[in-house]
Amino acid sequence: MNYSTKCTIYSSTLYKTQRVSSSDKIIVKENNCIDICLCEEDSFDKFEEELSSLCGNSFSYFLKKRISSSFISIFSIIVIMFAFLSVSIFEDLSKKIIFEMPFDWQLPDSISLIFVLIFLFGLFLMPSILEAERSEFKNILSSWLNKDIKKQKRLNLAFSQYDKKTQIDLYNLEILPKEHWANSVLLKALLKNFNEINIHVRNDEVKVIQKRLLSSSVKNIEIIRDLKIIPNKNIDFLFSSKEERLNSLLQLCSTKKFDTQKVYISLELFEYCGKNLFEEAEKSNQLVFGFQNFINRSFDDFKFLVQEDSSRIYFTKNFFFKNLDDEQRRLSYFLRNHIEECIEYFENPISLLILYNYVKNIVLDEKRVLNILEKFIATVEKKQQYKLIDNYWFDIAGQMFDPRDLENFEQTKESLYRKLSINSLDKLLALFERNGYFEQAILLAKYLFEINPSKYSVIISSLFERMGRFEEAYSTLPNNIEFTRKEKPTALEVRYLQRKAWIIVSQRKEQLKEEGVSSLEQLYLLINSHNFDNEPIWLWHYYNIKANYDEWNCDYEKAIEHYKKCLSIPTLGAFEYGATFVNMAIAYRFIYLTSTKQNLDNIKKSISYGKVGYQLKQSVGDRDELPVVQHNQALNILYKQLFENELDEKLLNEVLILTSDAISILDSTNSIKRLGMLFLENIVCKSLLNMEFTDIVIRLENHLTKIDENELKQLLNLYKEFKKANKISTINYLDEL
Repeated sequence: MNYSTKCTIYSSTLYKTQRVSSSDKIIVKENNCIDICLCEEDSFDKFEEELSSLCGNSFSYFLKKRISSSFISIFSIIVIMFAFLSVSIFEDLSKKIIFEMPFDWQLPDSISLIFVLIFLFGLFLMPSILEAERSEFKNILSSWLNKDIKKQKRLNLAFSQYDKKTQIDLYNLEILPKEHWANSVLLKALLKNFNEINIHVRNDEVKVIQKRLLSSSVKNIEIIRDLKIIPNKNIDFLFSSKEERLNSLLQLCSTKKFDTQKVYISLELFEYCGKNLFEEAEKSNQLVFGFQNFINRSFDDFKFLVQEDSSRIYFTKNFFFKNLDDEQRRLSYFLRNHIEECIEYFENPISLLILYNYVKNIVLDEKRVLNILEKFIATVEKKQQYKLIDNYWFDIAGQMFDPRDLENFEQTKESLYRKLSINSLDKLLALFERNGYFEQAILLAKYLFEINPSKYSVIISSLFERMGRFEEAYSTLPNNIEFTRKEKPTALEVRYLQRKAWIIVSQRKEQLKEEGVSSLEQLYLLINSHNFDNEPIWLWHYYNIKANYDEWNCDYEKAIEHYKKCLSIPTLGAFEYGATFVNMAIAYRFIYLTSTKQNLDNIKKSISYGKVGYQLKQSVGDRDELPVVQHNQALNILYKQLFENELDEKLLNEVLILTSDAISILDSTNSIKRLGMLFLENIVCKSLLNMEFTDIVIRLENHLTKIDENELKQLLNLYKEFKKANKISTINYLDEL
């Protein structure tokens, strides 16, 4: 049968159903729309009962329903009785002709012959009657013999009470097998009685439903995908039994037990556990394929997963957690028996984090747990997922102890820091630095100091520089390092010269400038003293430091050339490239400020490059240099505003956010690097926006004694320029300096 119904297949719209639980009604009518939402456990009897209730108690519907069923029964009985009667008469007439010939032909014999002829004629025409395109007789017989046709007739009768223009919204049809009453009975009844049907399905089942409709002779089919973000809504009741199991497994493979704002999931752990925990009978290619299918549905249809970056996926508010204590216990013991296999298989740090959380209290051999943490540290460093250290590490290991405080040795002897390998502690030290935990990193470096005094003294010096404590940074560096010549320089030799040249250029002390230039020249000779490939990071540091010395010499064009060389070096990450963009933005700002004829394009480039650098730094969760990046971007914007008559409130609000966030980070990390400049930038911004800034003025005054000579010079210069332009209120203690 050909249907003229228009069918629209919607994907990613299951949330639009009016049904909110499996106990709710299957069918609901609102205005000129009928909403039908199906679950696996729904029965035809329940649906028919709700449909009859929806149709109401009208006499016409009741009468048609009763007459229709009675007529079918009576008509069927009459046909069968006529057939039996005709057979009996045919039998009697045949006996009479065969055994009693000749005999007198009487009226009853003529009547019998008529019955027989009618019966034979009916048998002769029966195939044609049954095969006719619109055979009502065939339908009557079929409905009497076939239960599905009986059901369909009852639904047709009920749906006939509604206007054919009524819109039908049908949900969750695809999880039901083709033989289910919803497909064999309901869908056919809907296609027959309505002009417009919207079928809401999972994204990966669109083709299946389209094929099913085409096989039912539906020609007018449209497919629409809805990508809207949905409100907080629980649609777990729509899950199939297989989806219900996978949904529980997904919760088990998450960071739910950690007290963090976002709950991340591990797809590695999800697939690994799914393949190994399901029963043997379910370990088929179809089920394995179902893992990825379910994840796709979780993004597109259920909308309770969001991807933060390439390796971090977290639950939205549309995911509703359940109590899975028994399942968690079972999974814990399963993972305990497969720790080594998991460590080898997992490459996502979140997978290892969840693995550690499951087995930490049930593994007798502590070394197995330490192996998990060491792989976690290595993968965080490799993937540059620095935020994971900030979010989770201190919940696992606590704060680093002071290695020189022997009185607390008894309390710290069981610390994880005493049990991790030297290699892992080295990586952890670098991760602390990237996260802005400078004091924790210094304590860890002091703990490792005796292993290699020269190496860790350079690291400690670098950490003091990161905190803006330049005097301590310089004094911590060893007076010299006894280099051992090899075919290729060691990382320590290169790092020593890098740090020395960088610390001097960072604080811009003229009396140390010659020593800094000499260190830079030695660095150049060192990295060019062999025929092997240089490490990309060595080259990046050299050109970056070289550009900073160009800026010190006010040769900003040359500095930009060296920054461009930094960007041309391959295999670096967002951290290094981000720093280069920030520094290049600073160079363009200086060109704008020092040119006799100011070119607006230069300050626009400065703001643009600064924004790129800021975004790259943010992308890796770098809390180490982020406040300095925010300070420079704020300065780029403020200098643009300095020479403009009209204020750009959007840009100024951006400055307000940048400086406030940077001050907050420096407060949390106990660093004072560029804190004075950030205070003044915040004051200037609030002054331009006519906001209250007394508290920041007080903080700046108290902080002045901690500012080094170079930063104080920059701070006063910025204040005087804005005061000269009448764009900041007078700050008495700055006028006195």
